[in-house]
Amino acid sequence: MAGLFDNFEGYRVVSEAESREALTTALVAVDANVLLNLYRYNARTTADLFAIFEKLGDRLVVPYQAMREFHRNRLKAIGNPEQATSEARSALEKNRAGTLRALETWSKQLAIEDGELQRLHDDVDEVFRRLLEAIDQATPDRVHPSTSADEDPVLSRLAELLADKVLHRPAEKTWNALIVEGNQRVDNLVPPGYLDADKGDQHAEGAAGDFLVYTQACHEAKSRQMDLIIVTNDEKEDWWWRRGPDMIGPRQEMTKEFFDTTGRRLFLMRASDLLNRSQVLDVEVNPQSARDADVNRSDISEPGKWTAEAVEMLLQRLRGEGRRDIADIINAAAAAGGSISREEIYVLCDYRDDRKLRGITRPAARITADLQSEGILPSSVAPMMKSVYVDAGQLTAIRIPAEVVDLLAAEARPPGAGVEVEPAGKYQPLTEYLLALDADSVSMAFGEIEDILGEPLAPSARKHLPYWYSSQNSLGKAIATAGFKARGVRTEAETVEFIRRS
Repeated sequence: MAGLFDNFEGYRVVSEAESREALTTALVAVDANVLLNLYRYNARTTADLFAIFEKLGDRLVVPYQAMREFHRNRLKAIGNPEQATSEARSALEKNRAGTLRALETWSKQLAIEDGELQRLHDDVDEVFRRLLEAIDQATPDRVHPSTSADEDPVLSRLAELLADKVLHRPAEKTWNALIVEGNQRVDNLVPPGYLDADKGDQHAEGAAGDFLVYTQACHEAKSRQMDLIIVTNDEKEDWWWRRGPDMIGPRQEMTKEFFDTTGRRLFLMRASDLLNRSQVLDVEVNPQSARDADVNRSDISEPGKWTAEAVEMLLQRLRGEGRRDIADIINAAAAAGGSISREEIYVLCDYRDDRKLRGITRPAARITADLQSEGILPSSVAPMMKSVYVDAGQLTAIRIPAEVVDLLAAEARPPGAGVEVEPAGKYQPLTEYLLALDADSVSMAFGEIEDILGEPLAPSARKHLPYWYSSQNSLGKAIATAGFKARGVRTEAETVEFIRRS
């Protein structure tokens, strides 16, 4: 006979008391994002976390993959303090000037005496002087990308704390097998880390990074016969069992997998959880530190922007690699205002029903990385293709950056001052033709369509794929009015298939 949670260990919600007790006895494995945020937190929060790490002693470990990702991303986490300071000063100076102008206008309307106006000017100057002074005083304390390792206080402190605490990389054969397993888990939506499928071509381990952190931490806990706490600031549902905004604990699959392997308990905590529970370790921290650590600092840099040149180069390289389907998806998403649904992708690309979309963003991500390494794109540019998931299920849509939508929309217009304008009834014969069809689909050459119309297609129909999928032009409206949509448009072969909307 079995008990209530036998074989259902992942569904048992642990108490706060259990979490606190685990912090005093369990192995604590820290992920890269927690270490990277030590550069982003204020000095007080960073010092408090260091105090907790020190108190954990030999129970603190960092998986090899986590340390690898820390070193890869350290300079990005440091950012550019000089640029941030310059931009902040510039913004404040503009606001100061705007405030003074507003006071001048107001004083004239209300006939304010010169003495009173001068007093207000002095008050404004004092406020902005103090703000600028605070910015200037904070800047020298920040680490810079060019700061040497010996002079970097965060790196120096980590070197002391993590001596003999970074887990070794497994043997080559074992490591490669783990990478294969991790990527297979991503394809099969097995947590953790399957939402990182977009990163598949960025590094040798593909999308297996989170799994490598997780599995090595699990192996170490098993060898020590200890419960395991993984400290991560990753809050996605491929790590956490979530109910709305509440993060209940590790994904049930992970909890059960760890229990089945070790007979022990698995916990997930964030840096803010460590700070909130520091008392059980007899570590006194500032009450503000947990709130500071709770701020999402996964990407504090201002994102770069795509350019028309970079977009065109990416699309050309996709086509050159035989991935015209990916280029078509990007163009169709642009024509639809920024996103394309799973169903529309299958229709557009004529994919088989049993084809998986896992990893569909990887070719664009890899080419984006190439363009960044060539200096054509900034490192902080938004991904060209972003997978959208509902809960922990399958991919439901692909989104592209707003600036790419604008760039491709502008490109889809013919040379001239404005948008291509056609007679409203030009495509009425095509609508009537499609309405009269008994079949649910028909393949046509552009020339056949022109025979039906009795006149040429718009120039954009031959030059720009999005033109066929947009509902904002006469051709797209005519197709939609008949209850059809375009699929598999080939501008070079001048062919298109129309299929009836379900």
